[in-house]
Amino acid sequence: MGRLTNKIIANLPVQSKGYILWDGETKGFGIRININGKKTFILKYRIGQGRRAKIKKPVIGTFGVIKTEQARHIAKQWLVEASKGTDPCETDKDQTTIKDFCDVYLKHHAEVKKKQSSAIEDKRLMRLQIFPHFGKIRVQELTRAMIIKHHQSLSHTPYMANRFLALFSTMMNLAEKWEYRQLNTNPCIHVDRYKEKPRETFLSMEQLERIGNAMKQLKDVESKYILTAIKMLMLTGCRTGEILNLRWEQIDFQMQKMNLLDTKTGARSIHLSPASIDVLHSLPSTEGYVFKSSIQNKKLTTLRHVWKKICKLAKINDVRVHDLRHTYASYAVSKGYSLPVVSKMLGHADIKTTQRYAHLMDDPVNQAIDKTSDMLDKLVKAS
Repeated sequence: MGRLTNKIIANLPVQSKGYILWDGETKGFGIRININGKKTFILKYRIGQGRRAKIKKPVIGTFGVIKTEQARHIAKQWLVEASKGTDPCETDKDQTTIKDFCDVYLKHHAEVKKKQSSAIEDKRLMRLQIFPHFGKIRVQELTRAMIIKHHQSLSHTPYMANRFLALFSTMMNLAEKWEYRQLNTNPCIHVDRYKEKPRETFLSMEQLERIGNAMKQLKDVESKYILTAIKMLMLTGCRTGEILNLRWEQIDFQMQKMNLLDTKTGARSIHLSPASIDVLHSLPSTEGYVFKSSIQNKKLTTLRHVWKKICKLAKINDVRVHDLRHTYASYAVSKGYSLPVVSKMLGHADIKTTQRYAHLMDDPVNQAIDKTSDMLDKLVKAS
């Protein structure tokens, strides 16, 4: 392989298995492409000289966050240090703070092994819950009492409390594995999680009509891309990330489908209805991301702020953007479509996930019972 460049890396294909492409110029420098399409720069080196020298293969950074030449420059610096017997990635683990360990976790775990949306959510939890309360504490000093105290302070938001606990527990397991803490000292163990009530909010026809009117009021005020992204969520039942990550090359107008390479359940193809195709044709650009932010050719990252405005105008409370997916499913089930069909529509890996909508199947059945009974009753009375 020749010299790695930004252009070469950008065009590297995603394969069924992850693989590494090594640079032909700088020894040990390479790019790793995982099955989700994430591309990370790595460096393979020995600490010291000789065959018995310890081999390391750490991550330098993520392609897109840093450029190839920046990563190559870092790689060369690390190779010089490693040749002298010093591990360039070794830190004083005893003095590492939680905030510093968060960077280690993101670089060596979240950004390499998790989906991009999951890594973004981890960063959000760190910013809101970990940095302000635990950032200056050393990893070795973190105790169960500290975890319990903060977990209890979030009792009014059980979902947030449990997500915080789950993330911290994963981090501390890795802290043990990477020798920042002693084995079997995870302070999150034996901290009981709160019970979470599943949220299944379905919008009525009347509420959807009010939302449509609210969107019309905002069409000359808010971004066309945001409003059309919300409409696509209504018409497809897709997850928010699936729509916001959509690129024009993934849309096949001739076959009336969009081919998603990376979803929560893997790659899948989604049929596009005539209404959703009309929405796509209404957009001014046909390059890059379908739904763009105000920053040229950058994808939208959130719809929440505009969704709140829409709900306020529509006088609807406590409804999330994700509830549009529940609404899509609920209408499909209530119209008599079977759970296996709805499961395929939503891209569920397991039909058990679709079972939450099973009770809605009673509605068309009940209507059929009423109509049949009425007909028979009239026949009996007539006789």
